[in-house]
Amino acid sequence: MNTERQRQRLEDERQDNENKRQAAEKEREVGELLRQAEHVGERFIVDYSTRALITQIESFEERLSQFASQLENIEALMNEMRGYFQQLVNSDT
Repeated sequence: MNTERQRQRLEDERQDNENKRQAAEKEREVGELLRQAEHVGERFIVDYSTRALITQIESFEERLSQFASQLENIEALMNEMRGYFQQLVNSDT
């Protein structure tokens, strides 16, 4: 009877150790999943930031292009006004 109790106690200890080992393994797996999720989250943030920056750059390029076009129009008007002014000056002489 005493031997049976010892055998049962050893079996219980083995089962307890196995349960602890499995719990530790699950804990490691959860930790790894959390690290992976954190890494994916960081990549999403970087991707979002990059896309937002590209969008801002594209918008700035569009506004810059419009501004350059307006400057060209102003330059053309100034040249035209210079021509009229020269005609006025030349017609007075």
